[in-house]
Amino acid sequence: MQSDFHILLIEDSRTDAKIIERALREGNVEHRLTVIPDGQQALDYLTRLNQPDAPEPDAPDLVLLDLNLPGLDGCEVLTRIKSDPILRMIPVVILTTSQREEDVRETYQAGANTYIPKPAEYPRYRDLVRTLRQYWHETALRPTRKPLQS
Repeated sequence: MQSDFHILLIEDSRTDAKIIERALREGNVEHRLTVIPDGQQALDYLTRLNQPDAPEPDAPDLVLLDLNLPGLDGCEVLTRIKSDPILRMIPVVILTTSQREEDVRETYQAGANTYIPKPAEYPRYRDLVRTLRQYWHETALRPTRKPLQS
């Protein structure tokens, strides 16, 4: 299913990534999904989009970010995204198992747009992805999608 709504999922768990892919598909959520399993790889991907000589940029419309990543953790990835004057315009939703108050506080202070605990039951994943797409693609007004270069 192709769509102009591009989701970047930064998730190291293959199982969780497959659950989200399935929920998007079965929930009839039009999307394009890019899955990157590592914090540094995700930053490399986003940084390449921000280069003047980059091919046609494929910036995500939404980032779903797990906190528990190998190498650079999700909070560090978030901090780097939100410290970049161009990348910080991309909404970042924290989607993680942690419900620790410190994680919630730290990620909002770093610039997270939303913090959502991963659902315990699969049907809630379908509801979640539908809600995210409806809000970030159909309801929220975001800057016009242009090449990332300023």
